[in-house]
Amino acid sequence: MKKRGRKSKKVILENEEPIISLGIIIILIGMVFLLEPLISEINTAAVTTSLDLSNYPTMFVSGGTFDGYLVAGRNSKVMDSLAMTDIASSMKIPDPTKKSGLTGDVWQASKLEMANSDSSTIQGENLKDLTNYIGKDDLMLLANGVYRPGGSTYPYVQYLYFDVDNTGTNELVKYAEDDEGKKDVFFYIGSGDNIGQYKLEFGPSAQSDIYDSSGSASTTGTVLKDFKNTKINLLGQEFNIVLANRPKQGSVKLILMGGALSSSLEERNTKKYQFQGKKYDVGLDFVDSTYAKFSVNGESTDKMQVGDTYKLENGLEIGVSEILYQDYSGGIHSANFFLGADNIMLRDDDVTDSEFDNELKVNGETISGAEVIITGADDGTAFSISTLAINMVAEDDYFVGANQKFSQVINDTGDNPKILFTNNWDIEFKGLTKSKSHQIRLDPSGSRKYRLTFYDGDGKKVSLPLYYAVDDSTITFGEGANENCLILKKGISIHKDDYFVLTGNDQSYLLQYKGADRSTANNPQIKFKNLGNKKTLTYSIDTSSSSAGSSVTNIKVGGDSFQILSDQVKTTDDFLIKLAGSGDVDVRDEYGAKIEFGSIPSSNCRNASVSSSSVTITTADSGDYGDQAPSAIVLTVGATTGSKVTIDSFTVGGNSNPLIGGTTVYGYTSMGGKMSYTSGSPDSFAYDYPKKQRLPLVYVTGNGTGTVKNLIGVKVVDGTRFDDEITDLTAQNLIVIGGACTNTIAAKLLGNPVNCTEGFTPGKAKIKLFKNGDKVAMLVAGYDGAGTRLAGKVIANRWTELAGKEVEIKGSHYNNVVITPVTK
Repeated sequence: MKKRGRKSKKVILENEEPIISLGIIIILIGMVFLLEPLISEINTAAVTTSLDLSNYPTMFVSGGTFDGYLVAGRNSKVMDSLAMTDIASSMKIPDPTKKSGLTGDVWQASKLEMANSDSSTIQGENLKDLTNYIGKDDLMLLANGVYRPGGSTYPYVQYLYFDVDNTGTNELVKYAEDDEGKKDVFFYIGSGDNIGQYKLEFGPSAQSDIYDSSGSASTTGTVLKDFKNTKINLLGQEFNIVLANRPKQGSVKLILMGGALSSSLEERNTKKYQFQGKKYDVGLDFVDSTYAKFSVNGESTDKMQVGDTYKLENGLEIGVSEILYQDYSGGIHSANFFLGADNIMLRDDDVTDSEFDNELKVNGETISGAEVIITGADDGTAFSISTLAINMVAEDDYFVGANQKFSQVINDTGDNPKILFTNNWDIEFKGLTKSKSHQIRLDPSGSRKYRLTFYDGDGKKVSLPLYYAVDDSTITFGEGANENCLILKKGISIHKDDYFVLTGNDQSYLLQYKGADRSTANNPQIKFKNLGNKKTLTYSIDTSSSSAGSSVTNIKVGGDSFQILSDQVKTTDDFLIKLAGSGDVDVRDEYGAKIEFGSIPSSNCRNASVSSSSVTITTADSGDYGDQAPSAIVLTVGATTGSKVTIDSFTVGGNSNPLIGGTTVYGYTSMGGKMSYTSGSPDSFAYDYPKKQRLPLVYVTGNGTGTVKNLIGVKVVDGTRFDDEITDLTAQNLIVIGGACTNTIAAKLLGNPVNCTEGFTPGKAKIKLFKNGDKVAMLVAGYDGAGTRLAGKVIANRWTELAGKEVEIKGSHYNNVVITPVTK
C-alpha cells in the first residue's frame, strides 16, 4: 500500500472536487420528501434554552417541518452538497401517534394483531406475517458496514429474519397459560421453533489468501491471514477477528473478540485502566510464542492462547487478541488484550452448502439452538465468505408477559440468553394498546331467563330480555311464555308491552310498545319506550286508513326512520302493530359487534317456541380490525330439567369451548376483546369488546444507544440556501455545512479565523452547536470535503449518539467512527 504524503493545512482538499449545483440538491431533497407522509399535527418546537446535540433534530423542527436553513457555501464542492442531502433526507422525529414508551434503538411490529383463542393449538398473525426481515431502515444495529481485510474493501448488509420456518403457532401474541400456571396475554415463542436468523451478506464476497503456519501461501494451509486481526461490526458491536483458520478445505473457523476496553502490554509491565466505573491494574506476567498470562487487581489468570478468555472473580472477562514474541535478545514480548471481552467462535465445516454443522460458542460455552451457517467458496488458493448467519432456535416454550424482555424470560427459564446472538438486541412486549371497552353479556335472570346486554346507538346500556324457558325442552323469545315477547323479525305481530329491536345505520335500539289510541279518537297517538335512554317516544297515528296493514307512523331514532304498520284494524285501543318489511333483525352494538340470533319463529312468544336458539357474535365492519378477522362466537341456548335455561354449546371459531381456565374460562379474539365463560346453573358469558382494536405492542430493541423508532420524516420546504444569501445569522435556525474555507457563514461562527483550517485536523471532523440569538446554529464540517461528508453521514445515521455542545468524529466510515464529546 502506498503511503500518502501529508498535505499542508493551507491546501483544501475540497478544491479537488467538482462543484455540484445547489439546485440539483434541492431537487434531490424534494424527491426524497415527496415520499414522506404529510405531517400536519406534530408540534415539536425549536430548543433554544439548552444547547445539546441530544436534542437534534427537534431544535430544528416545528409542526413537523424543518424550521431553518441548510446552508452550503456558494463555492463549496460536491462533498458538502452530498452532506447536505444526507442530513436533509434523513431528518426524522418520533411519530406522535405511536407512543411506545421505549427509548433506544427500537423497531415496532406495527399492526400486529392478537391471535384468536379459537382452538387448543392457537394460530394467528406472527412477526413473519408482517415482514420477512428487518434491516438498517428499521433498526440501527443492522446498519450497513464495510469490512477491510488485507487492504481490500467489502461492503456488507445485515438483516434479522423472523421465524424462517414460518410456524403459524410461533412468534405471536395470545392468551395462554405459562409453565408456572399464570394465565395472561403473552408474546409466545414455542420450544423447537425458530426465534429468528441474523444474517450478514457481503457484496462482493470477502476474500483471504490461504497460508500455512509459517506464513507461506499454500493450498493445504490452515491460516486465513487476511481475515486475522481485522475488525467487523455485527449487530452494533465491534469485534476483532483474532483467529481465522481453515481446518480443512471448504471449512472455516473464526474467533471474534469484543470488549469495551482494549490495550497492549509488554511483559512484566502494568498499567492502570478505568472500565465501567471501576479501576483495574492490569499486568502481563508472562508471554511466549503461544501463551500469555495476566494479573488483574492482583488476581492471576490462566495461561491463555490467542482467542482464549478468562473470567475474573467479579464476572468480567479478559481475553487475548494477539501475541507478539520475538525470541531473541531485545525482541518484543507483548500481548494485546480485551477487558470485558466476549469470545465468540463461529465454525462451519462446509461453506458450499447452507446447512449448519456447528453451534455457536461464547466464552467456550456451546449455545444450544444457535446454529452457525457460513457460505462461501474455497479454490485452494483463496477462501471467500459470502454470508454469515446465526439461526436461533428456542430451547423451551417462552412466554413473554407485558413489560417483560425476551432475554429475561429465557434466563428465568434456566436457558442461556446468549442464544440472542451478541446479546446486543432483544424482544420486548408492552402489553396491548389501550381502548375504551364495554361488555356484551349473556346473563341468566333467575333460572328461566337469559338477558343480553349491549350498548345502543346512543351509547346507552341496554338489557334485552332474550330467552325464556317455556318447559324442560323449549324456549321462547322474551320475558314470558305469553307476554312481553321479544320481536326479532319484521312482519310479526307486536302486542302492547312487547319488545322489539330497530337496527339501521350500523346501530340498534331496543324499544317497548306502550300502547296506542284508536284511530277514531281525537288526535290519536302511539307510544314507545326507548329502553336505552328510558324516554317515551310519542307519535301521531296516521288516520288516512284504519285497515290492517296500513301505515301507523315512522319512528325516528339514530338518524334513521323505521315504518310501523298496523297488524289489525286501528279502530281499537292498543291495536297490534308490526315492523314494515321482512327478514330477521340483528343487533349492532355501539362499538361495532354484530349479534345475530338463530331459529327465530315466524310468530311471537304467545304462539311459538323453539328447542334451541343461537347467539352469534361477530365484528361487523372489517375496518374495525386488520388482516385477521375476530373468530365468530356462538352460544346455543336451550332448556333443561326444571324449566331452566341452559347453554347447550359454546364455540369460538367453530371449536367447542376452547378457552382456558376452570369454572370460568378466558380467551381473546383478534379484536383484543377478552371473553369469559362461567359454568353455573345457568352458565353465563361476557365479552369485553373494545371501541378500537387492541393491538399488541411488540418491539425488537437494541441494547446500545439508538433512536426512538416509529419515526416519520421531517418535511424540508424551501430549506436550502447559499452562504451569501444569509444576511442575518440570528433570523433563523441554521445547519451550516462545510468549514471556514468554503462557507462564509461557517467562518463567522468560528470567529473568522486567519487560517481557515484552524481547529481542524486531517482525519477528523466536528459537529458543533452555537447560540444564534434566539435561534440555534449547528456546524457540520471536516478538515476537507471527505470529513464534512463523513460528519453528515454520522448525523444521518447515528444522530442519537450525539450529546453535548460539540463532538469530534474520527474514522473512515460512519458505521464505526469514534464519536467523542468535546468538553472545554
